[in-house]
Amino acid sequence: MGAPKDFEVSIIGGGIGGLSAAIGLTRAGVSVQVFEAACQFSEIGAGVSFGKNAQNALAKLGLKKEFEEQVTTIPSGIWFEWRNGQGQGQELIATVRRNALLVILGNTEEFGQTYAHGGNASVHRAQFLDTMIKHVPDSISHFGKRLVSIENLAHNREKNVRLHFEDGTSHDTDLVIGYDGIHSKVRAHLESVKRIANTESGASKLQWSGSWAWRGMIPMDKFLEGVPTKMGEHYSKTPQMFLGKDRHMLTFPINNFRTINVVAFATDRSKWPERPSRSSNFSSQRADNVVNILKCIEEPNKWALHELNPTLDTYVDGTICIAGDAAHAGTPHQGALAGQAIEDALFLTWLLSHPSIKRTNLADALQVYDSVRRPRANKVSETSFEAGEIYEFALDRIG
Repeated sequence: MGAPKDFEVSIIGGGIGGLSAAIGLTRAGVSVQVFEAACQFSEIGAGVSFGKNAQNALAKLGLKKEFEEQVTTIPSGIWFEWRNGQGQGQELIATVRRNALLVILGNTEEFGQTYAHGGNASVHRAQFLDTMIKHVPDSISHFGKRLVSIENLAHNREKNVRLHFEDGTSHDTDLVIGYDGIHSKVRAHLESVKRIANTESGASKLQWSGSWAWRGMIPMDKFLEGVPTKMGEHYSKTPQMFLGKDRHMLTFPINNFRTINVVAFATDRSKWPERPSRSSNFSSQRADNVVNILKCIEEPNKWALHELNPTLDTYVDGTICIAGDAAHAGTPHQGALAGQAIEDALFLTWLLSHPSIKRTNLADALQVYDSVRRPRANKVSETSFEAGEIYEFALDRIG
């Protein structure tokens, strides 16, 4: 820990990204306050995979032990096996293993391997967040604080920014990091004071991607009962990706192989309406095992997938910035969005804890954050969309 800083950081949002930043900055000696709209820190009950980049970032933030306590790793090193999800067969198209060296596409495992560094490492979102909460002091955690507006204060004031909350309270701070998700109030503030996107209005355009996701978790014993075949046993130990026209589904084990996480996607490419229709469903021709897996989910959660399109031209204004989904919301088809939020947290920790950073140059520091993190995170968002198009045989849409 370096010398105490002469500024305070306020983080809006207490998900995995926001708490990663809070833990990193606090441990680096930066004064932090976390404001969460809900009555407690919480995440959705679903699995999330972390690539090697996210694992390394967590380790550098001092969260390696917490991650290793929760992670389910695949001994074979396979990231995913890619299968035909249509018709009666589920032939293997390709596998992805750790230590990427080459790509060979084919119809058998022997000739269908794509090697990728790191293998699949997955956790239960809510359970992992619970392990992180232990490192966030009660004294910096504020609940029921739904942000409604941000006020920039005069340069001669003791603080730079005033946060106004729905409960009528306010808080003065020096720097704001908006980790407040896809419907970010901090991003809305940036839109109100400057052009942040290459659109006619200059505002960001959060739009429905055209896709729905059905999420569910299946206890392992129920999964094996529902898919009582040799392949079911194999699926229980190895992440799977079933591909199909305008549909795809992925499964992977979490909770030390006690649970199967399932996400099924369907995309309407016929008209691309502005708003999603709740009547959408995961229908059409599907492979037998896909049907059996879906039947195991008693009450799947249905999510409309949104994205910032186009991606943003800036993540910052003065001493206010956005990170995570607030800055680079996109489709989850590379399993990389949570990792990008953690990378944001690590970079902000490195940057704001640097000995040269003081209250007088915080705005300059955030310009560095924007110049480094925005190109990478925006690119990940764009290639994630492209990955979904590939999974659903819509290559004509990405060139």
